Amino acid sequence: MPESIPRHFDIAIIGGGFAGVYCAQRILKRLEGEKLRVGVIASENHMVFQPMLPEVVGGSLSPQHVVNPIRMICKGADVLKGTVTSLDLEKHVLMLDGGRFTPNVVVTFDHLMLAPGAGVDLSRIPGMSEHAYLMRTVGDAMKLRAAIISRMEEANLITKHQQRKEMLSFVVVGGGYSGVETAGQIQDLIAGVRRYYDNIREDEATVTLIHSGDRLLSMLGERLGDYTGRCLEKMGVKIVFNKRVRAVTARTVQLNDGTTIPTNLVVCTVGNAPHPLIKALGEAGVIPMDRGKVRVDSYGQVMTREKVWAAGDCAIFPKADGGHCPETAQFAMRQGAVIGDNILATIRGTPLQPFAFTGLGELATIGHRKAVAMVMGLRFSGLLAWFMWRTVYLMKLPGIDRKLRVMAEWTFEMFFPRDINLLTPSFSSPLGEMHLEAGDSLFRCGEPAQSLYAVKKGRVEITDSQGQLVKSAGTGEHFGERALLGDGIWRFDATAKEATELVAIDGGTFKTLVKSIGSLEALFKSTAQQYHLPEEIQKTVDAISESTRLATAADVMTKDVASLDATLCVQDAVEEFQRHPHSTYPVTEGGKVIGLLRRSVAYDWLKNHGLTCRDGLKDLPLTKPFCVRGDVLVPELVQTLMRTGVSKAVVVDAENHLLGMVTVFDLLKGTR
Repeated sequence: MPESIPRHFDIAIIGGGFAGVYCAQRILKRLEGEKLRVGVIASENHMVFQPMLPEVVGGSLSPQHVVNPIRMICKGADVLKGTVTSLDLEKHVLMLDGGRFTPNVVVTFDHLMLAPGAGVDLSRIPGMSEHAYLMRTVGDAMKLRAAIISRMEEANLITKHQQRKEMLSFVVVGGGYSGVETAGQIQDLIAGVRRYYDNIREDEATVTLIHSGDRLLSMLGERLGDYTGRCLEKMGVKIVFNKRVRAVTARTVQLNDGTTIPTNLVVCTVGNAPHPLIKALGEAGVIPMDRGKVRVDSYGQVMTREKVWAAGDCAIFPKADGGHCPETAQFAMRQGAVIGDNILATIRGTPLQPFAFTGLGELATIGHRKAVAMVMGLRFSGLLAWFMWRTVYLMKLPGIDRKLRVMAEWTFEMFFPRDINLLTPSFSSPLGEMHLEAGDSLFRCGEPAQSLYAVKKGRVEITDSQGQLVKSAGTGEHFGERALLGDGIWRFDATAKEATELVAIDGGTFKTLVKSIGSLEALFKSTAQQYHLPEEIQKTVDAISESTRLATAADVMTKDVASLDATLCVQDAVEEFQRHPHSTYPVTEGGKVIGLLRRSVAYDWLKNHGLTCRDGLKDLPLTKPFCVRGDVLVPELVQTLMRTGVSKAVVVDAENHLLGMVTVFDLLKGTR
């Protein structure tokens, strides 16, 4: 695959959330004849309207109506979908991974806007990352809704009351906006669809909200926080205050006071962490950080960095009336817009404008046509606040088409029952099978490595840049571990030699297994040694003395080799082991090498067949010997040993008669 041509942007924006999109929109809207190239780099090609994600879980909105294609709402900008793998602020260049079939894209820029959002880290609570559902993307909301409906379907088949209760116990962790809204929507969904399940009783499905504080939505004040709690409890939500989750298992949530809550479904709305890109820049000392976020001034410019800006969840953004901006959509939108104005002002040489927005208020829906709101210092609750919530967010939703679709769905939802179709989203499998015909290319040098490959049937040849064969992987063999354990880039070409069936193991799954199972890590590190680049082999050859480089395998081999005749029995071999202790012995028949016997194999054979065993050596599982001809020159021998991953070879003549053994140590004698 050819290398991509580097792209240059006058203004590059990393992030497709509120801050990034509104920054791009403001710049594009206020261009005054300037021919500036604006690039938006995002991991998805759409912007998620996150305040409405709980409505997707509850079935009030369709998933496609809470997302907007960035290309359509940022017309005039170049949109690049991919993940930023490296960023050099000194050279103003970044590397973008666009996917499995795309070469890495190099992007240069003059101004850079950082708005990748926040990451998530659930590792501080044992079991949370393995068992909890998140609420960060549309895929998360779809997956959660499908899981809830699936639990209802399964519970309807269970005959025992206690088992149904455990199956229908839903736990939401976190009493902030997302946690409260998600708990309310789950409760609404269950209440709305339960009547369609004849075997589920009214008291069997429960929603529990766990909050570490003593009041929900504390940012709205005491009255609205208490009102929120009362409304949720009246709806049927159980609230656990002043408790933290200590651990999560497949069937329980364990709290820090020793309480255990049986559950089969846990939703986690806490655990925000620095975005990996921002974290890497901070650890390298490239940008100033404060509590895992980028420090910016009142203009949105990263402190100590010219032409680098940041906003949204990744930044500590100073608020006009003191303190720092909260991580909400209304602030991220306006931060992005202000930075867009200030980038243009910098280019034009005009004064910058400080961020002056102090907030209009806060709103949160709590389900069942109830909400809480604090707008311009005034507090509202109940049905009025619910209408305010829907009106405000409908106005904020980008695109007239999305506004009309959402308004129509909300209207229909008031008169018709919720949809209970179980449409399980399709997610990537860690295992995939693929077919190649002879001559098909699997990957080429320089492409990003995504998988470990195992050959089910057929053969794949791996060659280096000089076209020399590195490995011919046949049925039962694997390849790809060197790239996955290294920098994630293929250094060789892989081409099917014949019709081939492969199993591809996702790179993330591979790394998890390697880290978890020590023996696998040792195995793959060992087999990775087979994939040596031509320059690595040449470096080893150059380290060998000149006289050795000019020699052959027969010249440098050890001639006095302890070998075993195939006519011997196992007990005879054991006596030979004691006289000449080695780990491996060539087995010959008529002087010709037929295999290798490992001492450990012979001992295991005796343990399984008895100490009086008189079986011949040919009956044992002999290892196929790695043989080289005696006239092979040392440089070729070095390449062969390095490419096959073996440390020793049996030296034979043209008729396969044993001549000796050669090891890496024999070749390194007298190195310079």
